Amino acid sequence: MAQSKVREILRSEESNKEKFDYLWSYYKTHVIVGILALLFSGYLFVDWLNRPITYFHLTVLAPEVLFEEEEPLSRDLTEILDPQEDNETVYASFTPHGQLAERFSAQFTAAEYDVILMDEFSFGEYSEYETMQEFRITGMDEDEYYSSDMYDDPVGIDSEHFPLFEDYTTTQDLIVVIPGNTTRRDRVIEFFNEQGFELEFIDN
Repeated sequence: MAQSKVREILRSEESNKEKFDYLWSYYKTHVIVGILALLFSGYLFVDWLNRPITYFHLTVLAPEVLFEEEEPLSRDLTEILDPQEDNETVYASFTPHGQLAERFSAQFTAAEYDVILMDEFSFGEYSEYETMQEFRITGMDEDEYYSSDMYDDPVGIDSEHFPLFEDYTTTQDLIVVIPGNTTRRDRVIEFFNEQGFELEFIDN
């Protein structure tokens, strides 16, 4: 029906201006909706291209945390790791024991974390689920590692070994572990290297 109407208008004896006026009045709504749809699609595409991409995510699970230290630690991590793309983001996030621990568990399961600092109680709980990555550090003595009966090799070291954590109250007296489901192993190695460690993943 619409095509017939267009043919009728185009074949008429009217002037080009009158034909355009007819077509515009007939298809004005369609054209406007189409342009708006294109503009909105373009906005969504550009927004998708510029979305933040996690370069590295370090998190803390402990009985008490100081949330005001999250941002400074994130800045220090960004300076150390120096991501090259503008939309690559380095995160530090803190989770105290309690209701927020459910969010931590969900993000842990979703492989959002690359390095985790946790207290001994949390270490005892999470190490039972075989969710941690076994590793060794060149030159580190055996008695400096944290181990678990669920693993053949070490899965943690004390946070005091890391120069970065010396200036933060939240990161004191914790155990540094690597989640077994991290998808950014190269960034984990980079982080350890920047802290003076040569890291070896152990996969059984």
